Amino acid sequence: MIRHTVRALCAASLIVAPLALSTPAHAVVTCTVNGFPRTANVVTGTAGNDYIRCDSLPPMHGVDGLGGNDYIIIDGTVASGAFVFGNAGSDYLRVNVNNGSVNGGTGNDFCRVATGNPPVNCEV
Repeated sequence: MIRHTVRALCAASLIVAPLALSTPAHAVVTCTVNGFPRTANVVTGTAGNDYIRCDSLPPMHGVDGLGGNDYIIIDGTVASGAFVFGNAGSDYLRVNVNNGSVNGGTGNDFCRVATGNPPVNCEV
């Protein structure tokens, strides 16, 4: 009886272990900032001019350009609860689908959102 129980537990662990290993503890977003990969919950630029590009932003994640005249592109979706913030400077923000928040911040900002929520604090 014990031998059968041990076999059953071993078989169950072979099924459960891969499932536990394949689920990330906490997803982070990967973008490029000035050509270099950056992985974080909130991807930030620098105090100067930046080029930031991301495929998409999941909920509770974002991009903050900080200072400078930033060029920020999100090719996929900005999910509900996610954000793109140009911050200070004259920024260019382009988002494919915006279900979250796109905010140009201060400065003379040019914002384009293909579908979804309209951007705020954008002069053009």
